[in-house]
Amino acid sequence: MAIARGALDDLDFGILEALAINGRAKFKEVAKALGVDERKVSRRVDRLAKLGVIKRFTVEIDWSKLGLNTMAYICTRTSAVPNVKDKLVRFFQEEPRVLCADSTIGAYEYVIQAVAVDPHDLRESVGSPLEPLTAGLATSIASKSIKPADQIALLRMAKAKLGSG
Repeated sequence: MAIARGALDDLDFGILEALAINGRAKFKEVAKALGVDERKVSRRVDRLAKLGVIKRFTVEIDWSKLGLNTMAYICTRTSAVPNVKDKLVRFFQEEPRVLCADSTIGAYEYVIQAVAVDPHDLRESVGSPLEPLTAGLATSIASKSIKPADQIALLRMAKAKLGSG
C-alpha cells in the first residue's frame, strides 16, 4: 500500500536521502546535516521502518570484485503445471547465483537477475537447471552499466509527487 499524500515531510525525505547516500551514516551525523536533534532522527527512522518505507539496511556489493564477472537477465515462462512451477520457484529461491526473481505480466512470466563467474558458469549453474522447468529462456548478459540505480533522483520525484506536509 502506498503512503498517503502528505504523510511524509521534508525531514523524512531528508533522512531518506542521507541514508540513501550513506546507509552507515550515524543518526548524529544525519541530525547535524539536517539541523535537528538526533533523537528526532532516530524516531523518524523507526517510523519510516514501521511504515515499510525503509525495508532494510543493506550493502551494495560489486560482485565482479569477488570474481563474479557475468551479470545476466533471464526471462522465461513455464507451463501451468503446479509441480513444475513449484520446482521453478524453489530453484529461484535456493540458487545463490540468482540475485532476484520477479513474476511479471507481459511476454515472459518471470525475469531473474543472475550472476556467475563467466558465461560458461552461468550456463552450467543457472541455464541448464532452468531448461527442464521452463518453456524457453531469453538471456541477456550485461556488458556495460549505463545508469546505476539513482535513489536520490527517485526520492526527489516521490517527494514532489507525494508532497510534503
